[in-house]
Amino acid sequence: MSTLSFTGPRFTTKNLTLAAMLIALQVILEKLSIGDPAVLKFSFGFVATALLGYCLGPWISAWAMIVADIISNTILSSGSLFFPGFTLSAFISGIIAGMFLYQQRISWQRVLVYEFFQILLTNVIGTTLWLYLMSLSSSSSSHTFMALLFIRIPKELITWPIESLIVLVILRQISRMNLITKNHD
Repeated sequence: MSTLSFTGPRFTTKNLTLAAMLIALQVILEKLSIGDPAVLKFSFGFVATALLGYCLGPWISAWAMIVADIISNTILSSGSLFFPGFTLSAFISGIIAGMFLYQQRISWQRVLVYEFFQILLTNVIGTTLWLYLMSLSSSSSSHTFMALLFIRIPKELITWPIESLIVLVILRQISRMNLITKNHD
C-alpha cells in the first residue's frame, strides 16, 4: 500500500459498466441537493465520487466525473448554465478520489485527509473561483471573491467531518463485503 495511487485498472468492459453505474449514481445524488447552487449547495454526490475513486482509480474516475458533469449540466440541466470550470473541477475531483482511495486500506485518517484535499481544491478554491468568474461584471471586484469565499468556508468546515464519516462508513462496508476486486483487470 502506498501513500497515493497514480495507477488504475485497465479500461475493460467490466470497468466501463461499473463506471456507467457510478456515473448514474453521481448524477442522481448530485441532483438531490439542498440550497442555492450559486452560493451554497449540499448534496450527496461526494459519495459517488469516493466510490469512483475507490473502485476505478484516478484516471477512469476523472473521465467518469467529466461525463457525469456534462450529463448533469446539459442533458439534465435544471436551469443552471454549463460552465467548463466546473467540468475541470469534476476532473480534478476524480483524480483526487482515485489517488487517495484506489487500492488503499480505508482508515479514518486517510478519508479525513482525502476529504480535506477534495473540499479545499474543488469546493473552496475551484467552485468559489468559478462562481466569481461567472459573476464578473463592471461592478465586481476582489471583494466579491472574498465575500463568496467567506460565505463558503463555514459550510465546508461543517461538512468536512460529516462527509468524511459518511465516506468512511460506506467504503469500509464495501471493503468488508469484498464487492470490488482489487486487481488490474
